Amino acid sequence: MSELKPGTKIGLNGGGQVEIIKELGRGGQGIVYLVNLDGAQMALKWYLNDPGDKFYKNLERNINAGAPSDAFLWPEYITKRESGSFGYVMKVRPRNYYEFGNYLLAKVTFKSVTAMLAAAMKICDGFMMLHRHGYSYQDLNDGNFFIDPSTGDVLICDNDNVMPQGDKSGIMGKARYMAPEIVAGGIPDKYSDQFSLSVILFMLFYANHPFEGARVVACPCMTESYEKKFYGSEAIFIYDPNNDTNRPVRGIHQNVIRRWMAFPQLLRETFIDQFSEEKLRNPNTRLIEMKWKDIINKVRDEMVVCPHCGDEAFVEIKDSSTRCMNCGKTINTSLRLILGSRELPLTPKTEIFIDTDNIPDGRVAVDTTGTTLIQNVSPDAWVVETASGKIKQVDPQGYMPAKPGLKIKLKIHNEDYNLEITTK
Repeated sequence: MSELKPGTKIGLNGGGQVEIIKELGRGGQGIVYLVNLDGAQMALKWYLNDPGDKFYKNLERNINAGAPSDAFLWPEYITKRESGSFGYVMKVRPRNYYEFGNYLLAKVTFKSVTAMLAAAMKICDGFMMLHRHGYSYQDLNDGNFFIDPSTGDVLICDNDNVMPQGDKSGIMGKARYMAPEIVAGGIPDKYSDQFSLSVILFMLFYANHPFEGARVVACPCMTESYEKKFYGSEAIFIYDPNNDTNRPVRGIHQNVIRRWMAFPQLLRETFIDQFSEEKLRNPNTRLIEMKWKDIINKVRDEMVVCPHCGDEAFVEIKDSSTRCMNCGKTINTSLRLILGSRELPLTPKTEIFIDTDNIPDGRVAVDTTGTTLIQNVSPDAWVVETASGKIKQVDPQGYMPAKPGLKIKLKIHNEDYNLEITTK
């Protein structure tokens, strides 16, 4: 075991050094210290036992390659081997980010459903970029995420186990998050990551594990053999339409019981599909991250601000009106913004998200005469074509009437989008 005391200086590979300030936390693999690096405060993860040369070289390679996206608290420096071990340096987690487990225990709650959806989108985007860079995460679990409850921004930590696709780090992961084929002894890859991602997303939305229902409650003691059964060879989704033996138990699984019908049908159907026997047994049929992002976008399309009570509410896209899930009053959703196969209801104060960057592009408002307007809150001008063919420009922070027949052309991140306002 190798622990470091305040004031200890550790050399960095390539030059320079860090000085230990204090311990921030610890786990089974190592201790995280607050350190000083050239006047800046950083975090050092120091391994209690040297993980070996292969691990060191992989970590060094990942540092040189850089982070796949800004979602990752990626290793930035690796130390020299000292005192029988080594570590790596990364940025310090900001104080306004809380561990995902705190959300599951309701110690921290999202400020809004918008923030929750933003977190889901950021997690999907992070792992999409990770896989595009040729990596697999291999140890995806609830301890890997820190989330800002106000914005839904996510930081993914513990990235030292990230390996090139097809390589094995020696870390298999946690049974509750591992894909069935990994529980059975397989090698983690992007497909097992995609399974773990679905588990994380389900827990984010429903605050319950997708395989923990009546069967787990009836288990006398969770042994390794039971874990392999419940999360591997005999995993049964708690809302499997063809098998009701593992349904949530009232009084125990209240979160998922309360939330299951609250979120849109699209989300329910996606999880039923992803945790079906076919997806459990055939890893390469699982949903890729880009598809998850599309689904989350469509779920976000169904969320509006109720004009009566001011709370967020999900509406039925197929209907022209829906009762608010909070106050019970009718919300008129007949006015729509059409984008390909997407339909975005235009209700006052609702934000419009065109792409998947979690930044609203438009906002619905009402003027003093009661006319519905759309405000351009994007950084670029929009081009609007009227039904008679006239062309007008809506500058950033400008407004346009939300009249059926109007067509809008806009560009986001160099990608063109064509939208049209219509009524249901």
